[in-house]
Amino acid sequence: MPTFRSPDDLTAGRPSGDLVTLRELGAILRRQVPVMVLVSALVLCGAVIYLSLAQPLYRSSATLLLDPRGGTSLSADAGQRQSIDTSVLDSQSRLIASPAVLGRVVDAQQLTKDPEFTSGRPGPLRRLKEALGLRTEASPPPKDDPKQTATAALAEHLVVRRSERTLILEVEAWSADPKTAARLANGVARAFIDDQIDAKSKASNAESVWIDRRLAELGDKIHEAEARVEAFKTEAHIVSANGRLVSDQKLEAATAELAKAQLKTFEARTRLAETERALKSGDPGATGDAAKSGVIQQLRLQAAEIQRQQDTLGTTLGARHPALQEVGRQRAGIRALITAELRRIADTQRGEVAIAAANEALLQRQVAQQNREAVQTNQSIVRLRELERDVEAARAIYLRFLKANGNLAQDSIDTPVARIIAPAIAPDKPSSPNTRAVLLIALACAVAASLVAALLRHGRPQARRRVADPRRPLAADPDRGSVLQPVGASAARANPSTVPY
Repeated sequence: MPTFRSPDDLTAGRPSGDLVTLRELGAILRRQVPVMVLVSALVLCGAVIYLSLAQPLYRSSATLLLDPRGGTSLSADAGQRQSIDTSVLDSQSRLIASPAVLGRVVDAQQLTKDPEFTSGRPGPLRRLKEALGLRTEASPPPKDDPKQTATAALAEHLVVRRSERTLILEVEAWSADPKTAARLANGVARAFIDDQIDAKSKASNAESVWIDRRLAELGDKIHEAEARVEAFKTEAHIVSANGRLVSDQKLEAATAELAKAQLKTFEARTRLAETERALKSGDPGATGDAAKSGVIQQLRLQAAEIQRQQDTLGTTLGARHPALQEVGRQRAGIRALITAELRRIADTQRGEVAIAAANEALLQRQVAQQNREAVQTNQSIVRLRELERDVEAARAIYLRFLKANGNLAQDSIDTPVARIIAPAIAPDKPSSPNTRAVLLIALACAVAASLVAALLRHGRPQARRRVADPRRPLAADPDRGSVLQPVGASAARANPSTVPY
């Protein structure tokens, strides 16, 4: 049978060979039943007194669903929203218990007039932290500030939990009144949502004011940049019409006129050359302009008629016949008239050539001037484009801020960052003290305390006798009924069933 060391060995310093069997231990406990019953009764009575005197506390919780991405914002697509970071959710859960949020609850529910929150007595959570040395407050709130006192007390009545890998927050509040516990939980949840809405509204208003100021500044910059562009255009004589520079249009027109003038000069010189060849050859039909002249045509007809008469007379008359000679003189006169007419035409054509050449030279000078102006304009356009890029850059920034201002207006209709999905309700039963848990703990403590008391009461007389006479052999104590075994190896031989534990 397994054995245990006697309590006399522990209290009086006996050698480890002195053992007590379970049967003997049971006998010891049976003799100490009155003590055990008394100790157990005292412990259980203490638990009952605690349950009767302890103030019942009620717990109620409200459930929030967080959405830090801003709900269904019109300013961004769902695919473009930022991913939710765990630190953001942790920050939101800590923000619920912040003084800014709790202060709203204190003001809304007038907790400064509630003795539960203004008594100044630390709650059980604070007493436990102070007992363990885990108090995190730098200093207690001043007693002359009831709002801070109520806020600190409300923080002790509040527990915020977040389920892992979810967006759900549970706000739990406890109080001596069930309706107060539910009202506090719902009030904290609503205060958190209102605080987030107000903070977002203030941030949007501040950003809107700043954007409006920036828009005004950018508008002035755009006007100044556009004024510089127009002033530079006027200074550089850069004028546009129908989407094209006037200088380019003038150059194009002058070039076309020059080409026409060159063609006219070429044609005039060609006609003059033909007329001069006709004068040299004496044949008026060699020139087109001579053929077009009415005088030349009449003279040619007369010359043809005289030639026909001369040919007719030449067949019947001799070469020296006066009639034939008269016809010859008429023919020579007509040829002289034709030559004179050709000279007149040539003189006219020379004048046309001179006019065409002068016009061509004038147009060439104009084209050269237009080319120089075009080169200067192109050089000025480089600077003009720089100024226009400044205008475009300022306008792009202006449009960006204008779009941001529009996004702020759209964000104002976004849903809040959280919503209550399960409001708190007043509990029917108190959550503490837990009667079953207290009684079970008290029962366990009663059993342990009764055993310890029984063993201590049994071992105290044995220890006193051992101290008084150390050489006295051990024997059974007839008064207490304790049966002790002999010392050393003889005890083992006397009782082989006894084995050291």
